[in-house]
Amino acid sequence: MRRDVSCRKILFCAFICLIGWSLQAQAGEARHINFAAFQKNQPGFEFDPIVAGKFSDFIQAMEGAQILILSHTSDAVDGDVLNFQQDVLREGKEGMVDNGINCSLTLRIEGEGSSPEYTIGGLCRIFRGGSSAQKITAIIPPASLPDTAQGFDGWIELYEDQKNGIAFYANVSTGH
Repeated sequence: MRRDVSCRKILFCAFICLIGWSLQAQAGEARHINFAAFQKNQPGFEFDPIVAGKFSDFIQAMEGAQILILSHTSDAVDGDVLNFQQDVLREGKEGMVDNGINCSLTLRIEGEGSSPEYTIGGLCRIFRGGSSAQKITAIIPPASLPDTAQGFDGWIELYEDQKNGIAFYANVSTGH
């Protein structure tokens, strides 16, 4: 009798797993949030508020800047808090020195079907250590993101710190 109960438990668990996999397969294409941060490295270079084109076009449009962060999230859903971080901690004369970017952005998705609207906003902190140490808090107001699945391949600028030459961009892409 004990063996029969164990066999039923295993079959029940296998059945639940099959249902879960089936529902996941029916969900179709996953949406991914792409986030990039750049810093100007050429005099006279200007960030565009919207950069149209495929990923390679986007990177080419940033020839006057260096990549600080480039991130592609896994399947994102409404209400997710996305954390993007790139830091270098270094021991300096006055203790630890922090250079980097830390962002926490909330994703909102309105609507269903083939044309949902994506909005992202939140808070980023920019740390610049060294002799002229700075800590910049960037409030990212909710911004609509372009969705490549809806016919526009491009990236939108979320924020630009003109003094330090740093800009954040994002978009939504589709995958399986």
